[in-house]
Amino acid sequence: MTTPPTPAIDAGAAPIGRLPVVVLATLAAATVGAFFLTQHLKSQNPFINGDYRADPPAINPVAGRVCRDLARTRVSFKSTRVGFYLQTNAQVVDVFVVDSKGQQVATARGSGRYARPGPKHYVFYSWDGGLSTGRVVPDGTYHFLVSLPAEDRTFQIPTPIQVITRPPQPQVTSVTQNGARAKVPVISPLAGQGVTIHYQPDRLWRDARIQIIRTGLPGGHAKVVYSFGADQAINRTGWNGRINGVPAPAGTYIIGMRVTDQACNVGTFPVVVPPPPGETPHAGVTVRYLAAEPPQTPVPAGTHADVFVDSRTKAYTWRLRNGGSTRVLAHGNVSAAEVAAAGGVLLKSVRLPGPGPGLYELSLASGIHRTAVPLVASAVGRRAAAKVLVVLPALTWQGENPVDDTGDGLPTTLAAGEQIDVDRPFTDGLPPGLPGEIALLRYLASQHDSYQLTTDIALALGIGPSLSARSGVILDGSLAWLPSSLGVVLRTFVESGGRVVAIGTDSMQATAPLRLGSASTGPTAGPPEPDRLGVDPFGARHGSLVPHTGELITVLDDQLGIFGSLPAVSGFSSYQPIYPPSKAATSEAGIAEGIPAIAGFRLGHGSVVEVGLPGFGSSLAGNVDAQELVSNLWRQLSG
Repeated sequence: MTTPPTPAIDAGAAPIGRLPVVVLATLAAATVGAFFLTQHLKSQNPFINGDYRADPPAINPVAGRVCRDLARTRVSFKSTRVGFYLQTNAQVVDVFVVDSKGQQVATARGSGRYARPGPKHYVFYSWDGGLSTGRVVPDGTYHFLVSLPAEDRTFQIPTPIQVITRPPQPQVTSVTQNGARAKVPVISPLAGQGVTIHYQPDRLWRDARIQIIRTGLPGGHAKVVYSFGADQAINRTGWNGRINGVPAPAGTYIIGMRVTDQACNVGTFPVVVPPPPGETPHAGVTVRYLAAEPPQTPVPAGTHADVFVDSRTKAYTWRLRNGGSTRVLAHGNVSAAEVAAAGGVLLKSVRLPGPGPGLYELSLASGIHRTAVPLVASAVGRRAAAKVLVVLPALTWQGENPVDDTGDGLPTTLAAGEQIDVDRPFTDGLPPGLPGEIALLRYLASQHDSYQLTTDIALALGIGPSLSARSGVILDGSLAWLPSSLGVVLRTFVESGGRVVAIGTDSMQATAPLRLGSASTGPTAGPPEPDRLGVDPFGARHGSLVPHTGELITVLDDQLGIFGSLPAVSGFSSYQPIYPPSKAATSEAGIAEGIPAIAGFRLGHGSVVEVGLPGFGSSLAGNVDAQELVSNLWRQLSG
């Protein structure tokens, strides 16, 4: 078992005065007391001698581990033993195990042997926690009872034996910041911010450690990145946001625990890493140095976009660029005093160019920390009446954004099947699919094609540009989660004569309901609802992504006339089969008959074209086949 450490002597302490003398006197009195206690025990027990204590004093007969015992020796905690020698006569020694009521429950191994007196004949007796029937005893307190039948004497070993088969169940009850519980504590070690960790201690623990678990790692993994001891006598401790003295990386964390009880049983909180969402309520912490929350709906071109910037009281700079461009359109800096005056989160208003539509990048820097967010501008004036509406996947941007909304320490994402807050900051930079979405818009601009721009969130909520008077819609990028109401709206649009082009693989395979929420909570989305039939809102089925060795995507059929003189599309190493609804007039291209990678089909009075080529948008920068296909599709969309 663990021996309490000897207090260290401070070399810089004041000269020895009355207090150290009192301490020495107290230690001397304790030593004398221990001597008389030993003599008392010997007087009560004149027939055995030695260090007769159960070792280890607590066991797990079912799943005992190997740990260090009282003598710091590694032993199995699946059984215990007691050792002593006879002081006088040689004789048979019986050792029994009794419960807390004094009832005999088992006989120790080694019992009934003939023993000789003297220290040279030290004998050990062991017990594995079994009843005389062979079953394991219930958890509880037991004692060794020594019996000398020849002398009709018995002696109960004072040290109890604790049988503990159930592992400890530690729990972090809450994590507070500045003495108050926040829904999601957010700290910056660079700003001197930390948290207080609250837990329930247990007298049966012999060791307790706080574990800092980083979540949201690639593949959804999590791991313990730091640990430190926790005081078992109180119910709280603190973490300053540092790992081995270095500020923790920005991200989401769970405050966990690992404890060992007297029987060497180990219990952890959470039980598994990573835990299922919601199993670690109030145990999450977000480490953040710089983040920005843009609007999820477009702002009219030529007006200001309001962006919430969280720099954790630090100064920052900002740059505005056209999406995919290096040319700076506007820039500025914000001092630490301005941030502090705003309470740490500053509402930054950025004017976007006009009057045409645009997808812009707002990049921010604070010290070594960087992030960037997309800003969407819708056209104003005559350009707002463009016949084609391009829809950006803002819900997918946020659905993949690893932000802890609930305080359980796990990123709350639609990918994890959860409900998310729609208005959330970006800390890891731009959404992964944004370069391809920008590339399509840049190509349309290079062709002087007139379009209006919005997001799927705005279109579903009825904010900004609508489908009214449009002839066509382009779904730019993968809409991994389509707002539930938007699927019905788009299908109705097509059946009424509209045309839709969807560019993006794994798109429209799940929906997520949007809710406006309240002024305090804001809009939410999800949990997502996968389409169990495997079809998108237009009735097309999507297969799994298929790699291939560079075969041409050849035109197989063109009843809709979408391919024109284009015989094939090259430059793609994989594709996603898209199967149109049966009995529909189709235009198809693929590497084999019946497996289309590009599928166009009639639906009601309108048509739908879906492109199942990964990276198709990005390829528009140099792939002439992709450019020709988009030009052909544009003529139909704008007709």
